Amino acid sequence: MNILELHQRFRRYCAIEQGLSPRTLRAMESAVRTFVRRTGAIEMSDVTLDLVQGFFYEGREKHQWGFWCFSNYHKYLKKFFGWCVSQGHMAENPLLAIGLPARPQKLPRRLSFEEAQRILYSAFNITWQYEFERTRNHAIIAMLLYTGLRAQELLNLEVTDLDLRSGSLLVRRGKGAKDRYVPLHFKLRYVLKRYLGDRQRLRKESPFLFTGVRSGKPLGYKDLRRVCRRVSKETHVSFTPHQLRHTFASVSIDQGMGLTQVKEILGHSNIASTMIYVRLSTRSLRDGLNKIDLF
Repeated sequence: MNILELHQRFRRYCAIEQGLSPRTLRAMESAVRTFVRRTGAIEMSDVTLDLVQGFFYEGREKHQWGFWCFSNYHKYLKKFFGWCVSQGHMAENPLLAIGLPARPQKLPRRLSFEEAQRILYSAFNITWQYEFERTRNHAIIAMLLYTGLRAQELLNLEVTDLDLRSGSLLVRRGKGAKDRYVPLHFKLRYVLKRYLGDRQRLRKESPFLFTGVRSGKPLGYKDLRRVCRRVSKETHVSFTPHQLRHTFASVSIDQGMGLTQVKEILGHSNIASTMIYVRLSTRSLRDGLNKIDLF
């Protein structure tokens, strides 16, 4: 059976029966195409443990894969070959015999409280080409800093997902295709109210919350990065959208918010993912140290 043809059937299964996102499906397709191109395997009968091991060893040695790159190929191929076994196209899954390298303990980068304040202030006071860009881009930076949303979650937002009266935001189909409610800080509600007023004044009827200046099309990730780069250039504070998520989480813990609360807001499935922000929070450690009598 041809590998790529079989993978097409597998992706259809993942889309319909498992509800995986188009982005995940594209990543899975890219992984298997890379595997086929680099190994020369065409038919499922070509896939052996030695061939698969060689693919991963070459990835580490020749292509300098880091942990996450190795892990993604491992995850996507393991899922595909596991399905092939269940469908009778393979006798066993070769990925079960290939382990993952040690996961690096590198901490995610966060901004300081002062840096976060600076970019939030500058996002509104920069001279943008259009007035609409000012309120929109300020709302984007504020949304990331006050909610810790993932970039794609922010870009997928629709106007009806906002409830300024109750102070909540519905995040639809976040990571793992899960919905969740996120509370809106009172300062963010003020920013969003001003932005929505600007949308209404310009008669923007797009259902998407963040759109282009002239069109009703939703912003893409490249547009979001462009906004962040402009603010970075003006403030000399380098950051990415995801670093604002890290900043929200670590500052929230600094300010005394409980781990469980931060976990629910971020949409983590496991509190172990949230625990890393305790390591980013120096304030709680410092306060705890100052309470004890040393020497």
